Amino acid sequence: MADSLDSTLVDASERASQLADDIRAEAERLAGAALVAELGLKLMGGLAIWFVSTSARRPPYERPYADLDFAAPRRAARDVKAFFEAQGYVPEKLFNALHGATRLNFGAPDGRWTVDVILDALVMSHRLDLVGRLGGPAPTVDLADLLLMKLQVWEINRKDLCDAACLLADHPLGESGGDAIDLRRIRSLLGSDWGFCHTVERNLAGVAELAAAEPQAATPFDVAAQVRLLLDEIAAAPKSLGWKARARVGERVRWYETPEEVRH
Repeated sequence: MADSLDSTLVDASERASQLADDIRAEAERLAGAALVAELGLKLMGGLAIWFVSTSARRPPYERPYADLDFAAPRRAARDVKAFFEAQGYVPEKLFNALHGATRLNFGAPDGRWTVDVILDALVMSHRLDLVGRLGGPAPTVDLADLLLMKLQVWEINRKDLCDAACLLADHPLGESGGDAIDLRRIRSLLGSDWGFCHTVERNLAGVAELAAAEPQAATPFDVAAQVRLLLDEIAAAPKSLGWKARARVGERVRWYETPEEVRH
């Protein structure tokens, strides 16, 4: 029994030694290794915004990070499991057995943080489908998807508002991906889903209020101006018949979900 325990402790120590000391450095390490592995595994969440937006690295919006979040194609789930184990992480076997069709979870062997991986779609207050959007050379999910991931939260908090403000402060709104927040993606998605659209519009107002109350100096773009432009684009976007029908119902019927999260 003692020998088995010693072996387990040594194995955990060896696994932990692969991990970076700081979660930000670990996010960079894993995102780089994921690109090399060509799994379609992309960093998302707060650390992805820290990765692409310098505004997230200084006051008033800098903040600590507790965990790492990734997105991957469902077809790559088996390889994603092998990837994280090879990187030193321990799979949460019960969670993965129960939720493995849509989500995977891994822990650092020393308990410092966890890694959550969504497969094909982020489903929280609304559904954000990522099928076909996880290729390419970028280490993170697309900027438009990063922004929508933050703005789709109905019960949004300051952390999410700050992250959205950082994206809008550091990146232009444009008609393509890359370093621009892709308006085509936002118009297409929100023009077909009234509920998602309504939540995003409400949260953009919150982003503007935050930026006015806690402005950040010397950013490439003015957050309030970005919010106004984005709201104008959303309002002018073509709307589907389903969007128009749901708009007539409005807030009389709840338009968002409140799923229980494994962690926040």
